[in-house]
Amino acid sequence: MCATPPSTDPTRLLHVAYRAAARVVRNRVLAEEAGERAVHRYLLAVIAGRSPDKPEAWVRTVARRAACAILRNGWARVQPIAEDALSVAEPGAESGPRLADRVRTLVVAALTPRQRDALDAALTCRTTRDAARACGMEPRDFRRYLAAISQRARCLVAAVIGADLRRDRVLDRQSAG
Repeated sequence: MCATPPSTDPTRLLHVAYRAAARVVRNRVLAEEAGERAVHRYLLAVIAGRSPDKPEAWVRTVARRAACAILRNGWARVQPIAEDALSVAEPGAESGPRLADRVRTLVVAALTPRQRDALDAALTCRTTRDAARACGMEPRDFRRYLAAISQRARCLVAAVIGADLRRDRVLDRQSAG
């Protein structure tokens, strides 16, 4: 039985690299980026005259390493979005402040000063590590602070939405009765 020769077609190698990276990052966009990086490095190696003996295995390894590098350096993290870009027409927004603004004021009022610093850092910094450094914390402690803040925000959102629903029911009963 004769083994098939390794493929050196960049399109075929791109699929191999994508599959290898997808097993690491489990995200289509990030896997495509890592696969493209791996094929790019392969083509650079071929141009430099250092063509690997087993191109598919080489590209697979480089794709996995590129995927790990993407996860490690925070390339996939989202930049902070300007507040005005988030303004979307919400039902009932004309009559009062947006739900997000109401929750934010309630959450900020309910937080300790240290938690407020952590929230500000989380909203302004690019990565968790940078935000933790800005607060003078270890990333593990910073994530714990964020978990506490999230839990408090969830409780407040439930309370605000519950109050809005109760108010709407009362208004519905008054208009029907």
